[in-house]
Amino acid sequence: MLKKGIMILTGAAVLLVFIYPYAIQSLNQRDTHSMEDVFPKTYDESRQTFLSYENVLRPKWTNVRHDSFSLNEKETIDSIRADATEEKENLIVLTGGVHGIEGYAGSAMQSIFVSEFAGQLDEKTTGLHIVHAINPWGMKNERRYNEHNVDLNRNFVYDWNSFDLNQNKDYEELNEFFERKKKVGHMLLHDAGFYSRLAARAVTSGTSAIEQALLTGQYAYPKGVYYGGTKDEPSTAYMKSAFADILKSGYKKIIHIDLHTGYGPRYQMSIFSSSKETMTEKEAEKAFNYPLVFTPDSEDYYVTNGDMTEYFYSLKEDLAPEKELYSTTFEFGTLGDGTVASIQSLKRTIEENQLYFNQSGSKKSEVIIHNRYLELFYPSEEKWRKKAAADFKDAVNGVLAYKKILREEEIE
Repeated sequence: MLKKGIMILTGAAVLLVFIYPYAIQSLNQRDTHSMEDVFPKTYDESRQTFLSYENVLRPKWTNVRHDSFSLNEKETIDSIRADATEEKENLIVLTGGVHGIEGYAGSAMQSIFVSEFAGQLDEKTTGLHIVHAINPWGMKNERRYNEHNVDLNRNFVYDWNSFDLNQNKDYEELNEFFERKKKVGHMLLHDAGFYSRLAARAVTSGTSAIEQALLTGQYAYPKGVYYGGTKDEPSTAYMKSAFADILKSGYKKIIHIDLHTGYGPRYQMSIFSSSKETMTEKEAEKAFNYPLVFTPDSEDYYVTNGDMTEYFYSLKEDLAPEKELYSTTFEFGTLGDGTVASIQSLKRTIEENQLYFNQSGSKKSEVIIHNRYLELFYPSEEKWRKKAAADFKDAVNGVLAYKKILREEEIE
């Protein structure tokens, strides 16, 4: 996806001096009139909203409990469980914030689920398990990665003893391009420098190598991007234990939805299936009555190392092969899925890493890069937020109706 636009954008970098003041002005602003109060502004606000679900759910589910796992004195992983009151047939698991900064949109979707879908469930046979901010440090500090710079969705490795930490040779070759070891300077020079380096790398390494180096994750450069670590992070260990408990529980059918932002069309959330999905793209879209579902036969489908949903399936095959599991990702696209958007996503990922490890001599540069990064994972545009909420409702309704979990009278 990068190849088509590299030369165009490289040429455009020369013109940046003329359009630069206007580009900076737009990137330095965020919409302050966000959709109602469902989209939180801070980690603490999001957590307080999440904790209120316990009282919201208790009138319907008699056995509701809140669990808290402390990573340090300031951040915790919180979960709320509501068990079926009579027979454990279905369990809905809703997780967010494995990529910390993505937890803000995830928190909004969890709020929508509790307020609009919990009432449609049969509490006699259906339970809930909702997890807030699997990466609370990343959410609070508005980073994708955790306090150790680990991308947790590359950290769910099933067996570290047999896992090759040096398998990503493309990243090794491109490390200097991804990991900038200097302070961020003036934004005009910073931006122009990126495009010139990208053009040079595209010529010497090829665009496919750049994409492949990032998609699978890397495990050899702790200060690099998409670093998957070398062992289970505390958050990962907590979730692995939670998944084991879920599989050992009495529930026969488990639906797991993990909430992410970043990838895909800007105004169309995608259901991104695991590699275990047996339906084709067209079959899944028809089954869920939803317009965009990625399955293993999709043209742009990919699998990453250490992915949480893939881990859940592998664990299920070992612990409870007789149970029915559907684990998937709801991905809310932000910048879009075109060539320019792909390059901007790459750029903002690299420059945020550079700023985090090397800082900047310019306060203006820091603000611009931070706002760019926020928009990459948590768009402030009212239109985006409304569409994200609408897509989430449609997708949840489609999946739960197909899985026969919603009450029949609630299915339109």
